[in-house]
Amino acid sequence: MDHRVVMNADEQYSVWPVADDLPAGWVAEGHRGTRDECLDHVERVWTDQTPARTRIRAWLAGAVSQACDDRLTPHDVATAGCSLVAMGVSSLAIIRLVDAIETEHGVAADFNQHALEDLDTLTDFIATERLRHRAAR
Repeated sequence: MDHRVVMNADEQYSVWPVADDLPAGWVAEGHRGTRDECLDHVERVWTDQTPARTRIRAWLAGAVSQACDDRLTPHDVATAGCSLVAMGVSSLAIIRLVDAIETEHGVAADFNQHALEDLDTLTDFIATERLRHRAAR
């Protein structure tokens, strides 16, 4: 039976039969072959099993800190539990953050979108958009 390698928004991999529809939230990664060939491919490419949202969230905390000229520490940002505006992130810092997101992740975050409300919402937005871009390839 022919299989394909699939991935979700957390960049977790699995192997799925080609004949079956993909479950919601998973996209074809691009590699196809026998089940064993696909499993070998997953073993080669899935070197960091940390969920993508965890990595993105940590990167975002640092990016917000940098965008604010280090007025907030990454720890402050990661533990705030409130919106970026409530943290005191200025419009200029948000513009810097939007640019950093596009540069680092290839995702266009709109200044007026709800995606910029808080760190968790923004993290989910980036992870989902990255998966959507992969599916479009």
